[in-house]
Amino acid sequence: MTKRSGVRRRRLIGLAGLSLAALVAVAPLPASAVPTAAEPWSGGFADFPSDSWQQNWGYIADGNFGFDRMTPQGDEVDVFYGQGSSAPSCGDCPSEGGGQFYTDLRSIGRDDLADAPVLHLSYQVRFPTDWDFGARGGKLPGLYGGPPGQAGGGQHGQAWSTRYMWRIRDGQPQAEVYVYDPSLGEGYGKDVGLGAWSWSNDGQWHTVEQSVDRNSGTITVWYDGQEVLREQAIEQIAGIPTSGIFFSTFFGGHDTSWGPSRDVHAQFRDFRVGDTKLT
Repeated sequence: MTKRSGVRRRRLIGLAGLSLAALVAVAPLPASAVPTAAEPWSGGFADFPSDSWQQNWGYIADGNFGFDRMTPQGDEVDVFYGQGSSAPSCGDCPSEGGGQFYTDLRSIGRDDLADAPVLHLSYQVRFPTDWDFGARGGKLPGLYGGPPGQAGGGQHGQAWSTRYMWRIRDGQPQAEVYVYDPSLGEGYGKDVGLGAWSWSNDGQWHTVEQSVDRNSGTITVWYDGQEVLREQAIEQIAGIPTSGIFFSTFFGGHDTSWGPSRDVHAQFRDFRVGDTKLT
């Protein structure tokens, strides 16, 4: 073999090696190595509040109220809010309204969702055309993590929650996420994204979805499929797994100034939880 042919042979072998390396670099991972999204959980209200419903939702009997004001209508639930009603803590409200319960993902074997660093909650809400948003505001369901008793008002400890609210500003029901997290210590939560979108009493179903990224503290909201809020707004929750759904809806606040001027109803349906976008 001549010196020139030997150089040419080594060059061809080197090029072949580079080509093989390039193919290996771009080759797709085997299916078993590709991360897959967890199967979403979904729940309705057809058999609310039976034992089978409680089992499917992972219902826990802690901090609940208002089941006598929550009426199943097929797969949706109708919630009644009395005139002038507020939170159960209201001592002089003329009536009662709303309802609340917590769920636990681990109790239904969904550790994969509880431990997911990013979790999504989607559901549909309908405010009828005769709905009255009242003079100040009210709560709507969201996600929570940690012990139920620490995910709302009072001493927050090692818990968090991301319920929605409507707040009346300039006569309009502006929307927000109402956040509790360990950084707040105790007392009231904080308003996140107030006015990023508005709730509507048009008698139509509207889909609202939130995601909570526990590592970055980012909350994202989509309303009817449109992203309306993305904000790094929740703190110190990276080590607090998601517990489940905080179904919480009432006017208030804690006094009569929050309540509606007449009896009203709202409907909820199609609750889903997953680790990727749901709508």
